[in-house]
Parts: sequence; C-alpha cells; structure tokens
Amino acid sequence: MLQPTRRLRALAVLGGKAVMTSVLFTSVFTISSMESYAYTGEDTGYDDPYYDPNQPFTPHNVYNRPDDYDPNALLGSSNGGWAVWDFCYGKPDEAELPADPRSSIQEGVSDGRAVHFNAYYKNCHVDPEAVQEVGAATTCGELRDRFDVGERLLTGGSPGVGALFAGTDPFTAEAAGGISTMTPGQYNDLWKSWGGYVSKPDNYDQLVAERYGSVIGEKRNPYPLKGENPNWTNGGSGQLPLMLTQMRNPDGSWTGRIGVTCHACHSGAIDGKPALGGGSPLADLDLFLRDGLAQGYLASIATLANLAHTRGTNNASDVNLAFIFPNEGFYTARDAIDLITSGSTASMDTPAWWNLGHRPVKFVDGMFPADAPRIDQVFYTPIFGLFGEILGPLSDAGQKYMRDNGPPINAWIETLKAPKYPGNIDTALAEEGAVLFHELDMWAAERNNPVRRPEGNGSCAGCHGAYAPRYVNDPTYLADPSLEGIAAYIVPQEIIGTDPVRWETNNEGMQRAGSVNFFGYPPTKGTDQDCGPQNQERLRGDRELGYLAPPLYGVWATAPYMHNGSIPNVWEILKPSEREPLWRRVSNDKLQNPWYNNGNVLMGYDTSLDSAYDAEKMGWKYDTIACEWRSFLNPSVSPYRTCDPNDKHATPMAQQVLDGLYSNLILTWNIFFPPTLTMRQMEDRKIYNTLLFSHGNEGHEFNSVLTDHERMAIIEYMKTL
Repeated sequence: MLQPTRRLRALAVLGGKAVMTSVLFTSVFTISSMESYAYTGEDTGYDDPYYDPNQPFTPHNVYNRPDDYDPNALLGSSNGGWAVWDFCYGKPDEAELPADPRSSIQEGVSDGRAVHFNAYYKNCHVDPEAVQEVGAATTCGELRDRFDVGERLLTGGSPGVGALFAGTDPFTAEAAGGISTMTPGQYNDLWKSWGGYVSKPDNYDQLVAERYGSVIGEKRNPYPLKGENPNWTNGGSGQLPLMLTQMRNPDGSWTGRIGVTCHACHSGAIDGKPALGGGSPLADLDLFLRDGLAQGYLASIATLANLAHTRGTNNASDVNLAFIFPNEGFYTARDAIDLITSGSTASMDTPAWWNLGHRPVKFVDGMFPADAPRIDQVFYTPIFGLFGEILGPLSDAGQKYMRDNGPPINAWIETLKAPKYPGNIDTALAEEGAVLFHELDMWAAERNNPVRRPEGNGSCAGCHGAYAPRYVNDPTYLADPSLEGIAAYIVPQEIIGTDPVRWETNNEGMQRAGSVNFFGYPPTKGTDQDCGPQNQERLRGDRELGYLAPPLYGVWATAPYMHNGSIPNVWEILKPSEREPLWRRVSNDKLQNPWYNNGNVLMGYDTSLDSAYDAEKMGWKYDTIACEWRSFLNPSVSPYRTCDPNDKHATPMAQQVLDGLYSNLILTWNIFFPPTLTMRQMEDRKIYNTLLFSHGNEGHEFNSVLTDHERMAIIEYMKTL
C-alpha cells in the first residue's frame, strides 16, 4: 500500500476526484510510516483498519469543498486537521498554498459576532534568519516534505524516529550518550520489578502495554529479545507498545536502544486500537520509571518533570522547568524569584493534536503561538539542549535540533484528523442539538444564570467555535467561512471557574523569563509579532487570564474532560450537580496471569466501546469510590489527604503543607509523588480524587441552566464533529 505522502502525490496526478486512501483523512486510530520509500523499503507503518477504499475522499474546508456541500446544513464536519493541508489533496507539488485561516484571527475580527476570539495569531517567522528557523511552507510539495520528516520522527521504529531527550541519535554528546534510553537487557527484565514473577511471561509485550498504559499497534515496532542482534532480525522479534520505540542509527541500522516517544502522553486507545493524537488518559509513566530504575535504567533527571499523582494524567506542561536557563543575558532578580516560586502546573490531560490546526495559540491557557513549533520538540531535544547557552556547543547542538525538527513535527501534527464517531447517531436529535449548540443563550433573562456573562452570543459556539455549515456561512457568526471550527477565546477564570492551578503557576515573572528563553523566540521580542509567552501583561493587555476553550473535533474520543481530566464524561460537564468527588475508570480484565507465575497482573483501563464507553453520557464508565481510611501511604485516599465530599474545607494539615509547597516551589510536585511499592498502591493510582491539589472538577457552572433534554441534544450533535 502506498504511504501517505506518496498517496497524495499519486492523487495529485489523478485529480480532485481521488479515492480516499490516506489514514489521515479517515478515522485516525492508526497511521502509516514513511520509511518504506524514504529509507529501507520496510513497512513499519500503522494501516487504518477503518479504511474503506470504496468511499471517495471529500475534503471539507473552504478551500476544497465537496461537490455536495450544503451551506445551510446543520450537520457536517471537517473532523479537525488543517485546512491548508486539506487544500493540497489532489494538487501537484508546485501548487501554491493559500493563507492559513488562523492568520486572520486578529484583534477586531470577532467584534459584534456570535463567536468570540481574544487570542490572536502571531507569525514567529517574519524574519527566518533572525530566529534561525524556516517559516511557513509555500507550496504543497514543501509541505509534504515536512510531513515526511515529521511522520518519521513520530512513527515507532522508523529511521529518523525521535525519543525522549535523545533526539534522533542517542549516542551523541548532546544526548549524553543515550542516558534517557534503555538497553534491550533492561527492557527485557522489567518483569523482574513487577513482584512475584518467576519468569518472563509469554504475553510480556501485551502486559507491558497494559501496565504502563499504552497500546500495541498493528504494524511492527520491534525490539530485540535476549540473545538477538537487532540488525540480524530486522529490529528484533519483540513488539513495543506505541509509547516506546527502538531508535535507529543515522544510516538506518538498529541501535538496540529503546526510548520513550511523544505518544506516551499524546496517543491513547479506543477499542484497543491506537488513537493517535487524542491525548493519553491511560499512561502511568511513574510506574515505568519505578520499574526501569530497579533494572538500571539511568533515566535523565528531567524525566522527573513528568511525574504525576494519578494514572492517566501527566505533568508535561511544566514549562517553567524549560525556562530555568535564559538564552539572552540574565533574568532580573524579580523574574528569577517568580520562576523558582511559580510552583507546579501538576495534573494535566493532554489536549488533542487533531485540533491544533484550528488553534491560533497552544496549550490550555494559550501560552504560546501556534506558529512556535520548537516547543513541540522539547521532550525530544537532546538533553543538553535544554540548558540555555551555558554549555556552549552542546547547548547549540540541542537547540539546532529543535530549530530543524520543530517545523516538520508541527506540520505532521496539524494534519491529523479526529476519528469519526463509530456508533449510531439520532439525526433529528443531533440537528436539534446543532441549533442549541450555536444559538441557545445560556444567559437569556429567563435562564437566570448566576455566572458572569462571557463575550459572544452565550452559546456553546460562542466560546468553542462554529461548526455547522449553516452558522459557518453566517457572517453574524464568523467574519469568513474559513474560520470554521477555530476556537480562540481564552475564557476568564471568573467565568470558566475550573481548577486555577495551571494558569496561576504560569505567573507574570515566569512568563517574562520565557520571553528571553530559547522557547520564547527572543529575536521577536518587542515586535508586533512577539512570540514570547502570550499571557505577559505587555502582550495580553486587558485580557483576563483563564483557559482557552478548545475546538471540539473528535470530542467523543477525548474523555475524560477538563484540562486536568477530572470529569469522566460530557454529561457531567453539562450537569455539574452529578459530578462525583472520587471515581475510577473500569479496568481491563481481558488478560490473565500465566499459571507458572504467582505475580499480580496490573491491568490498564478498559477502552472497549462495548463494555467501557457510555454513549449516552459520552465518556468512560466509572465506579464511584467511597472515602475511607486505607493506609498512611495510600496515594489517593488517606488520612493526610482530603477525600470527604461533605467536608471539602477540612483539609488535613499534612495536605495543606504539601499544597503550599506545590503552589510555591518549582519541582516539589514532581519530587513528592506518592509511592508505588505495593500492588494496592499501584491500583489506587487509578482513583481520581478531585479534592487534591490541581485535581478540582469545578467549573462550567453556567451549564446548570440547561435542561436534560437540551443536554442530550447537544451531546448527540457533538458526536458528529
């Protein structure tokens, strides 16, 4: 089967009536690798099991509308991705690219309209020479070439694949000789850290995926078993989960070294299949580090930056750690103190990649422009590239890696499409929901909404964007139809009301420090396209701090919800009174412990749509957990942690002290993480305690004015996005 870019180029010859053969434009549970033609002729990609060659591809954006596009329809979705990439479908390499629709998100574009924008697009590459980084692609061929590189960086086992703090070559000096990678022996011996096992189980690969919260792909992602030479066995006989990859030498040969990939946080599973780019509510990297260290895995100290207290969450957004070393001069004393005392953003639920092409700014608080790609390479950067300029050539090499690879990885991410809802949809109810989603004013006088009114028309679309063709083509909603699905409203905290830890951590001094850090594009500082942290007072003006309302493409596939993953389904977002303070997703029970081992199998979450998904509430089924005394070391429910929903304010003294540290001292959340010594403690990491620091499930209280029927209709509509 042709790989994605080859497919696009073949289709460019065939013309716009091309057959849909690229996984990127269907249900993106899986992806194909570029390596079959780029390097060795191998096929290690991930084919789409939902691909139907008999269905025509119908790109759905203003640059390339399908023939049957109805501008007055209530249902219809582009399924995310990026309009500029869709434009190139069926076009030759020399075709010139249109303007990025996000570039028109500028001050005043939404004045007086139903959909409000207050987070504006910045071009970080007005002067590519100054920032030493390529600007936007100008032709379809150039964009496809970037896609090729980005896909190889993010496809497990492909030549050119990247891994945690190793870049693409673990043996370089700037990568500290691969300190963040595992040897095959260490990986093959992880089972020795599991407790009670007398031998390596036959279903080891599946047990690894379950234990650490990942999924096995359908194509090869190999590693060598003990005694195997990876270059004599085409990488080895083992199969790594999506969160890991065996790295390759620059000549394409196998290194044997195993590293962590971006998919550990950015890709989960639905129905047991990879859900690329949907965020991972499955992973337990703490447990992976714990098991690996016992086998001699000399993980980079920076790995600690991603430790979290609850399975399925991560702390990858702790950007203040990346700001510690300035790139130009020194921080002021005030900014240095603010940076060190900024605390921790703590538990986070990774946003969906397939929405990036509809966001002019990145991260849940809109901290960086979408056109700031080097931040997307931060976890792949060779470790010494994160030390500003203090390490001279080692720092320079790491930063060059980010400059070179940030744009292509960003381009690949932006092409991803959300998976289409696989279940049945009540069309009449969904159409009713489309009207409610775009028109219902939750602040109408008869609703008596006690929450302060936001900008826009008071509907869901007012914050999250317009999707239905009827409203996309209505100038009272959007200034131009090309703005379909774009969300660019940072909703003030007083209105959104969700857990404030994230934006509070990213304080003013920390953000000013970021403006002279490598990630803040220092050469742009003070220009009208300043690409430093966007929530600095000098850039945001009178805009209040809060959270960016995300685009909602593929929302059905991204549970749990809120920026910290505290709410398991959309129904409870829309009906706050039914939220539970302590809950736990259903665990997978489909694997059994081999009879010859007496160890305990630690299973991940059940991702089956039949047994674990709640189609009515649109999210994952869960069990309510009672507040009870369990043990002094219990990571979720214990005497020194709040768990009584009837007494939220009676916080134990020990937790008050810890919360003070977490809020006011960098890295404390990462260092003081709960122990994972016993099987009970590992299982209890699945409990989501919404009364803990950064775990709050408050907010969206304005949805309380909806009726149950309105909630049902809106949910049915969102299944179509």
